[in-house]
Parts: sequence; structure tokens; C-alpha cells
Amino acid sequence: MKRRFILAPVAALALVASACGTGEDPGADGEWPDELVLTLTPSREQQQLIETAEPLARMLEERLNAHPQAPEGGITIESSVPTDYAGVIVALESGTADISGGLGPLQMVQAEAQANAQLILQSERFGDFMYVTQWFTNDPDTYCDDEPVDVDGYLYCNGVDAATGPGDGPIGAEAIERTAGQRVAFVDQGSASGHLVPSLQLFEAGIDPVDGVEGIYAGGHDNAVLAVYRGDADVGVSFNDARGNVVDQFEDVGQEVVVFAWSFPIPNDGFAVSQNMPADLREAVIEAFVDIASTEEGGELLNELYNIDGLVEVDSDVYDPIRTLVAELSDLLE
Repeated sequence: MKRRFILAPVAALALVASACGTGEDPGADGEWPDELVLTLTPSREQQQLIETAEPLARMLEERLNAHPQAPEGGITIESSVPTDYAGVIVALESGTADISGGLGPLQMVQAEAQANAQLILQSERFGDFMYVTQWFTNDPDTYCDDEPVDVDGYLYCNGVDAATGPGDGPIGAEAIERTAGQRVAFVDQGSASGHLVPSLQLFEAGIDPVDGVEGIYAGGHDNAVLAVYRGDADVGVSFNDARGNVVDQFEDVGQEVVVFAWSFPIPNDGFAVSQNMPADLREAVIEAFVDIASTEEGGELLNELYNIDGLVEVDSDVYDPIRTLVAELSDLLE
């Protein structure tokens, strides 16, 4: 039963990967609607995202309403945070969302192929457009081959402490073999760094990601960290370094949860818009988000939401490695 549980979504994602490039062409210019819905991916604690999404919606609203093409009565933007990753794609596909942000790389692929959405922006962090899956544990004696090293209050081992950026991954892959039979905290089935990539790494370590570990889905990257911190799981996975999202609540998380491995580089998350959005409105949304990211207030807000340092326009081809990864994982599960 567990195998069928994971096979169904991955098989569907393989179809998504093969459907690359089948989306409709961007729509022509047209009349702007007087209401838009902005949905955000619940990659961290949902209530915090809801509270931060509202001011982002207001900033976007202000910039769009200053545009000469804006309707006479102005545009109202409603913000929404679904309960899971899949809900964001469903909202785009059903037309109940016009703009979606914080879309992980897997979601960007899904948004384009399943919902015919237009991919518009990619996130920048620390001057990079790539990130990694990090593997962490509350049992460094088992997973660390050397003494953990403290870097600004956070412990790393197996050479991860010496990494200068995502391009240095993979690191410590041999330690992943020790997760066999252990309780592992994943994030969400729709998460690239929190499920897709670590599933492939488990296969490469000779471990079935379904039957070879006792997997749990924490629902968010911060929750995966907390599952290991609280002892609900021996090992967890998340983006690097999700421990920073909970350090304000649990000051010792960087000492109690030790990162012991990194994956290969993964393209950063981004933003997409509905296929039905007029082309001139889509361009205005792009310009508005880029402008928001360039301001002090907007930059702080995006950083609070998803640790975003900047936003740039993106080409769909950036996510080809994810499409390849989905197909490869689907073949392994057959």
C-alpha cells in the first residue's frame, strides 16, 4: 500500500515532465480584472505565511493600481495560503488563483504542465539561484564521521561546514546509507528538496524511499526540522538552512540538529501566473515584484516569507533538471 501511495503521485509527475512545453502561449493584452488572488506555498508554518502574505498583497496592489492600464476602480488583491503544496497547483489549474509565489522547483514544473501557468520569476538567495537538500539528525554519533563543526551557532559535519555554496554538493552522501530502517521526516510530496531529491538519494544509497525507511511528512521545512529537534524522527530533510526559520523559537536548534549531508544543486523556487492573465498585466506583475524586492521594506518582507534576497525573470528551461529527475525517479519506482 505504501508503494502505491508514492507511485501514484510520482507517475503523475512523470507525465508532467514529459508534457514540458505543451502550455498555451501567453495571452494577448486585454482588460484587467478588478480582483486578483495571490496564493503562497505553505513551505513553512501556515499562519506566519498568512500574516506576511497580506502586506505583500498590499504592496503589489499599490504598484498595479499605479499602472495606466489599471481599471478605474482599482485592483483588489486577496492573499491565500492553501494547506498543502498540491493546493497551490489546484488553485492555478481551477482558476481560483491568479498569481502563485514560493513555488518550489517541482511546483514550477507542475504549474506549467498541469495548469498551463506562465513561469515569471525565480528567487535569488545569497547571490545564487540554486540550493540543496540538507540532511540533518539529532544523532551525530551515528551520522557524522568527524566532530561536528560550529559555524555561527549551527553544527555541521562530514565536510558540509566547508561548503561555499550549492555547487559544492553533493557532500556526505555515504552517510545517507545509515538511514535504512530509521524514521525520516520529509516535508511534502510536492517538495523537491523535501521529498523528490532525497528519495532519489535514498535510491542511490541502496534504500527504497518507501519501504526502506519509516517516512513521515511534516508539512513544512520548519516542521521537518522540529520533528528531528523534538525526537519525533531520527533524520530529516529540508532546504538549506531551514534551522534558521525556527531559531527564534528554539535557540539551541543549531546545536541539537546537526546537518550531515547535502544533495546536488537544485534550481531555486519562483513565481507563476495564470494562463488567463493578459500579457500586459503579467508584465506589470513581474515589474511590480522586481520593484518590491529592490526596496528595503519589500526586501525584508520577501526575506521573511521565503528567505528571498531578490527576484529575476526566469525561463522555463531552468527547471529541465527537475523534469529529468522526475522521470528518473518514476523509472526507479516501476
